[in-house]
Amino acid sequence: MSEDLQLSDHRVVLCGANGTLGRAIARKLADEGTHLALLGRNIEAMKAVADGLPNSASGRRHLVVQCDLGQQPSIDTAIDTAEKDLGGIDVFISAAGASQGGIFWELDDAAWQRNLEVKLFGTLRILRSVSARMTQSNRGRIVIVAGNSAEKPDPRMLPGAAANAALLTIVRGLADELKPRGVTINAVSPGPVRSPRLDALMKAEAERSGVTPEQATAAFLERSGVRELAAPEDVADYVAFFASNLSSHLTGTSITV
Repeated sequence: MSEDLQLSDHRVVLCGANGTLGRAIARKLADEGTHLALLGRNIEAMKAVADGLPNSASGRRHLVVQCDLGQQPSIDTAIDTAEKDLGGIDVFISAAGASQGGIFWELDDAAWQRNLEVKLFGTLRILRSVSARMTQSNRGRIVIVAGNSAEKPDPRMLPGAAANAALLTIVRGLADELKPRGVTINAVSPGPVRSPRLDALMKAEAERSGVTPEQATAAFLERSGVRELAAPEDVADYVAFFASNLSSHLTGTSITV
């Protein structure tokens, strides 16, 4: 456990813990000694994540709470449950949402709505619930995992890029509202991250384009403006930094990984 971040027994709510990035973030924060509440729809997948983590610094097991980001009542109930079990919320992290790829003129309204529903609107719903509580206690750290596609959008991944751009705008704008109330909000914007989901996307892209998955991945990286895939653990390190008191002077910012 790192002494530098001083996250021991911090009470952390993590939304989206069963994805590749979410699992890496959960592992990093658990290794730092935090007490986690893992939120998501797939309760069994989250239990598997929690079972693989070390207990908090004080020996408490991590909490798993079912939460449907499409339903505000489900979100409010999940946050209430997490807050009561943890004894408060010091840090909230959103790593939920995945994007669908495709050629622009082949993506209908329903495809855009599916992409924006969880990544953008789901994040907004839970952020609304968490920020209201943090402003009442006059302290807290909020970290949003967005994506570097907000700055350099891939033409084959535009719905996700639009969601990321909107999230970064919200982070920058909401920072001014939260700062006087002792709450910081920052974003981590990873480029393409190594994951089974990305492998599947590149395989589908390769089949559409008549190339190999390796060639599809190379073209994707070039369009994304990066040379290689990011490691989930690298992203988790920056999330942990924003969750810690080392970032207390930062708000409304975004780090690209």
